[in-house]
Amino acid sequence: MSFLAQQHPLHLSQTKVIAILISMMILAMSVTNVFLLSFAQAANLHSHSDSQCNHVHPKPNDVIHGVHLEPEHVMKRRSLDQRLRVKIYYDTSVYKLEEAMFELINNTVLPEAVSYWERALMVRKTESVIRLSRKCRNNQVFLVPNDPHPYCMNACEAATMCGEVQVPEHHLESCRVCDAQGKQCRSLGEGAGVGIKDADFVFYVSAMDTERCQKGMTVAYAAHCQQEVSLDRPIAGHANLCPRSISTKLPELDVLISTVKHEILHALGFSVSLFAFYRDSKGLPLTPRDEHGKPALNENLQARQWSERVIKRIVRPDWLVREGRVRKEVHMMVTPRVVEEVRKHFNCSTLEGAELEDQGGEGTALTHWEKRAFENEAMTGTHTQNPVYSRITLALMEDTGWYKANMEMAQPLNWGRNLGCNFAQRSCMEWMETKADKEQHLHPYCNRVKRDPLETECSEDRNSVALCNLVQHTYPLPDLYQNFEFIPHISQTEIPYYGGSVALADFCPYIQEFTWRSDNIAIRGSNCLYEENNPRPERNFALELYGPKSKCFEHAGSMWEERTCRQVRQWQHWGSGCYEYACQNGRLNIIVDNRTFPCYYPGQELRVRLLSQGWLHVGSLSCPSCTELCQETFLAANSSCKLPMPDPRVGQIYPNDPLDCGSLRPVYSVALSVIFFLALQLLI
Repeated sequence: MSFLAQQHPLHLSQTKVIAILISMMILAMSVTNVFLLSFAQAANLHSHSDSQCNHVHPKPNDVIHGVHLEPEHVMKRRSLDQRLRVKIYYDTSVYKLEEAMFELINNTVLPEAVSYWERALMVRKTESVIRLSRKCRNNQVFLVPNDPHPYCMNACEAATMCGEVQVPEHHLESCRVCDAQGKQCRSLGEGAGVGIKDADFVFYVSAMDTERCQKGMTVAYAAHCQQEVSLDRPIAGHANLCPRSISTKLPELDVLISTVKHEILHALGFSVSLFAFYRDSKGLPLTPRDEHGKPALNENLQARQWSERVIKRIVRPDWLVREGRVRKEVHMMVTPRVVEEVRKHFNCSTLEGAELEDQGGEGTALTHWEKRAFENEAMTGTHTQNPVYSRITLALMEDTGWYKANMEMAQPLNWGRNLGCNFAQRSCMEWMETKADKEQHLHPYCNRVKRDPLETECSEDRNSVALCNLVQHTYPLPDLYQNFEFIPHISQTEIPYYGGSVALADFCPYIQEFTWRSDNIAIRGSNCLYEENNPRPERNFALELYGPKSKCFEHAGSMWEERTCRQVRQWQHWGSGCYEYACQNGRLNIIVDNRTFPCYYPGQELRVRLLSQGWLHVGSLSCPSCTELCQETFLAANSSCKLPMPDPRVGQIYPNDPLDCGSLRPVYSVALSVIFFLALQLLI
């Protein structure tokens, strides 16, 4: 979709009319030298939902489980008080990246992503050197009595892989083998390598253009490859960065870092392949083990089967969709810290746990939070906007039994906060209909179809200019995801085709941040907090200012205009914009082009008429409540917002720049009024 002036189909008679109008405008120009332009900003609109995480969990035979570090009774006694230490090792493919990309990955992306988890998670300190186990030929392994190390039948593989990376020889234990009868057990070769010191997790990183990189818009993927034997904690993993999908553009840096953090967490514990190995606070398994110390194998999933102490299947018997009440089955993470945090978050004491994703197939379903319930939580299955790692995700890492979370590293998740059980346990259709019946805003959902001309809104936290992602699909949605009986201006026969653009969110439509792109390259985003999102001066029709002190404010009235004595430009992209603000003298003040506009009551229309860059900018802004943006500031200063009051005499308070056109002004108004009166008559 692009920002273009609204168009109508042209017939032959209309084409003649346009030719007449152009001639008349040229005539007007010859008399008055005045011309009217009406256009919109031409740039592709890109919502952050084009790709989803396809975490292909490692199958049981891909993981070496049984690396001996220290005895189990020693590990269990040790406190979870050691900050996680991650050691990174590059495959040679990383050094083959273009210089700018290598510097971005090496100096910024990986250090920031790894550092976050090192500060967020604590583990039982690994006192010994980590030496990884060798891969056994045909995965045939012997466990020898009174020996904690695994032995291979007859031979070890020539190379031990972790994902796409070959593990260096000096990271490996010696090759231990027994004959086919499990006898004559011995070590072969030169013995054990020096191992990895002062580490709790070894992370192998490659940058290969693999087959998985070709699917969708995959930026990176990761998984664990080895687990220690005492408490099952993953101690080695890998990540592959897809070179063709990595952008060195600054506006996409935050998304790239968040993506790498997301993938690292799959390797550390948030994975279908690890759920069955979770332990309680005493180090005891949450899932029963067989005689070999492993959970049962789920053949369909090709993963170890977890117990209902980890994930429960719940049936919602009265899920409301367009066709009526239906049964919906959901999977809930029900570990104790997760249940505690998710109930607090939604303010719902009966919530069974945190809902897991049920769409997207292998790699997305079950191994992410449900998008409808947790929208911009970073561990949902697709990035859409402002990803955050919430207390719920950190609680899950605690519930693995392997980590203690530093909750100071948790980021605030606004989506669904304190919205109650009706939001957390019922469909988005029921939520929207209940709100509509009460004549309340549908927040956080919406029902405004995304189409030209685009009318933007503000995100709930006012950190972004945003759009309702309700779109028309090319096919009728499955019955379970038809969430409307009525949409303004849409016929009943077309409604089954309409839903949110994010499938993982059950096609529920919501307000979403977006990016302007040209030739699939990000030009700028819509997040108010980033200076790089400022529009070019010649495009800044509404005098926006993006930066760390800015918030999103709704435009009031009609679309903005730019005027000179010779031109008028109307912009059809409007509805909201980013501006700095100040909390002063008990009032919220919106700052436009360094001029201050005080707000006296919620919903007050601030009329803007300011000269900038040789143009008179004409538009209006709508005031939010003072308490929404200024309450914390005033409370910190032992003050408060003043009571709302009718605005004083506008002419004495607000800037109002004149446009002095001299003798051109009367001719301007008469000549152009005649032209557009004729245009209206001829085109009707």
